Parts: sequence; C-alpha cells; structure tokens
Amino acid sequence: MIRVLLVEHTRLVRGAFAALLSREDDIEVVAQADGDGDVLTRAVACRPDVAVIGVDSREGEEIAVRGELQARLPECRMLLMMASTTPERLRRLLDLRAAGVISTNAPPDRLVHGVRKLVRGQRFVDPEFALAALDAGANPLTPREVEVLRLTADGTPTREIAERLCLSAATVRNHLSAITRKTGGRSRIDAVRIATESGWV
Repeated sequence: MIRVLLVEHTRLVRGAFAALLSREDDIEVVAQADGDGDVLTRAVACRPDVAVIGVDSREGEEIAVRGELQARLPECRMLLMMASTTPERLRRLLDLRAAGVISTNAPPDRLVHGVRKLVRGQRFVDPEFALAALDAGANPLTPREVEVLRLTADGTPTREIAERLCLSAATVRNHLSAITRKTGGRSRIDAVRIATESGWV
C-alpha cells in the first residue's frame, strides 16, 4: 500500500485529492497537513511514502526547498504540485529535493501515475511543464547578467547597481546592453519582461 501525505492545499482541494487517491486500491491518504509546523509532525507520525505538496504559496515552496522533510524522512518522495512554473524554477526545484512536479490542472489519472512512479524510485515531471521547459530553451544570460537584470527590474539606478555589485557604472551599462541583445528586447524594460516570462530571472 502506498502511503500519501497531502500538504499545503486548501481544505477543499485536499479533500478532492484525498478522495481521488483513496479510490485506488493501492493508495492510502494517511494524513493531511496545513502548514510548515504541522507537516513534520504529521509526516514523522505517519511515515508516508509520498508527500504531495502544493507549492503555489510561499510556505509550501519553503517546505519543499528547505529540505527538512527529506532530512527527517529520506525515504519519503516529494511530488510538488503547482498551477504554473517557469523553466528556471522547474530546474531549481528538481535540482534540490523534488522527485516530481505536477500541474494542479493535470487530469486525475496523471496524479495517480505520478505517485506510483515516485514509489518505484523514478522521477516524474508533468508533460505540460516538460514541454514548456523545452520550448523556452536555456537561459542565455550569465549569472552576473542575471544579478544586474534583477536589480534593474527592481528599479535600482545604474550607479547603485554598480556600487552593490562592486562594478563600474560603465560595466553595468555593458551588461545591460548584452542582456538586451541576448533577450532580443527593444529596451531594458522589454528585456526584463522577456527574461521574466522565460523564467531566466
């Protein structure tokens, strides 16, 4: 029997997921948890095979990223559920501790399939997210250009960006020119929009 813990979804959504999973002969929803403090306690008590964690809220993503659940229960596999994602966020979550990622809009049988794949020791990425990541392509920006663009997106003036990153103002302007060229933007503002929509910043 596959033991599942549902984490950080609204009560209505958790109830729907619990009913869906419980219809399967080989799956049992052993607990449901609301938030961070509740998760570890319930997980240690019920020792699930899979934790299905909603990460659209900040708290849900922190649970996934901090890794406390994996540290306490290394045998528990995490299936992260979100409404949408970017290629960069997807890679970051998978590079950390997530065994799988699925869309909240996925058909019911896909959630069941994902849970079963994780229990078999495999990874699972929702096909919609995987296709979006492939279509977006790799981030063309260097780590330094990403730093410059993030500060630019926050409205930080060029001179202040230079001071924060220990660069000259001319170097920052050069980075911004390179960023605009690499993203295909018409301006800095356009470059910020393109990079944000592509998940590069």
